[in-house]
Amino acid sequence: MLKHYISRFSLIAATLLGLVLVTPALAVEMTFYGNQHFKFVSDEGKVILINPWVKGNKDATMTLGSYKKGDVDLILTTAGHGDDQGNAVEIAAKTGARIFTVAELGLWMMSEIEKYGGSSSQIYIGAIGGRDKVGNVQVQLIQAAHGSGISTGDLDHPARYYGGPASGSVITFENGLVVLMAGSSGLSMEFQLFGMRFQPHVALLPIAGRFMMHPDDAAFAAKLLMTDNPNLKTVIPQHFRVKGRPPWMGTPAEFEAEVKKLGLDVNVLIPEIGKAYTLSK
Repeated sequence: MLKHYISRFSLIAATLLGLVLVTPALAVEMTFYGNQHFKFVSDEGKVILINPWVKGNKDATMTLGSYKKGDVDLILTTAGHGDDQGNAVEIAAKTGARIFTVAELGLWMMSEIEKYGGSSSQIYIGAIGGRDKVGNVQVQLIQAAHGSGISTGDLDHPARYYGGPASGSVITFENGLVVLMAGSSGLSMEFQLFGMRFQPHVALLPIAGRFMMHPDDAAFAAKLLMTDNPNLKTVIPQHFRVKGRPPWMGTPAEFEAEVKKLGLDVNVLIPEIGKAYTLSK
């Protein structure tokens, strides 16, 4: 009861002094580190990494030694390839983070993580459609039209094990912001389903070509995501490199041009390496 009166007194005092009490808006911070390596920080401070490729990634601004205990809460991996799963296992072992991925890749990770001093209990396996939560952030695995052979080491090593189905993810943050990460998918009608079912506000779409969508296909995927979905306002090209870009790889500028050709009413956010962006609905 005393707390109630103190609270009312504080509100009255603030009003008399002409102060405006404002509840801070929830925000999601996103940083891009090349290829498909993203970091998200939720309003509650939950840190989520997607495909954290560090070794061999010329765009990475950190080393594996940069990670410490408690730095990361959850890691998502979309496939077993060296530039997809990246160094997820090593980073999880260092930070104590959980990895959420498809069962086949996850079962392999369970034995790998122990080599780096981590625990198999840090690997949470699921399948397409499966969900996980970290704090008040929900993640759901979605299908991606891509391969998923497990590469040991860096990109110079061939795929040696079956990694199960490739995946993407739908992340729903505390404020209701929905971010769709398409992984390394090719173009398919699934994007229409994703738009109708999940109604994302932000979509991360691969543009590299050759092994996934080319920029024009990625732009069309954005169009499909707008099916019965008034929410999509921001599309972000991913799976491209700034340093060491191969000549066949699509570029963000090509993607932006294709989006304009289709007349889509969306903002194309071309992420700079290491720059933090605030995402909103």
